[in-house]
Amino acid sequence: DYGGYHTVRAGVKHPSLAPYGAYSSADGTDVIFSVQNDREWVSFCEKFLKQPELTRAPGFADNMERLGNRAQLDEIIKRRFSELSCHEAMQELEAAGLAFGRLNEVSDVSKHSHLRRVEVATPEGIVETIAPAAIFNSEHPSLRPVPALGAHTEAVREEVLGLLRKRAASA
Repeated sequence: DYGGYHTVRAGVKHPSLAPYGAYSSADGTDVIFSVQNDREWVSFCEKFLKQPELTRAPGFADNMERLGNRAQLDEIIKRRFSELSCHEAMQELEAAGLAFGRLNEVSDVSKHSHLRRVEVATPEGIVETIAPAAIFNSEHPSLRPVPALGAHTEAVREEVLGLLRKRAASA
């Protein structure tokens, strides 16, 4: 509870910003965007919705009013998105100066062009996996082979027993 407003689960919608969420474009691709302040609201209405009169319409003039009328606002936004392809919607959101992006499925993310992949040796052969994100001094990390099950059991056992013997001797 903040300011008398109870926050409820909202999925990809933001509980205290409206509009904010994912909307389906005419080609079925979901686009997520947010309006975070009054300047963005005016730009969104003028450049994306093509409804400048909505900027000060009763029920939509400020964020708290829009939150209270989110269902009605969502219908207006859904109608506009249904007229645009994903590419067109993102172009118009960019022209309006809003934060936006395509809402990807996990399978889309794993094929994303910015996701680096590396090959790693395993006892069952080479596998391709997602590369570690960090790159230090422009060097990509090299990954050691995945050990076979039990490959290091004896070494770990000896190390632990050695530590226990040292502890017992010093006690």
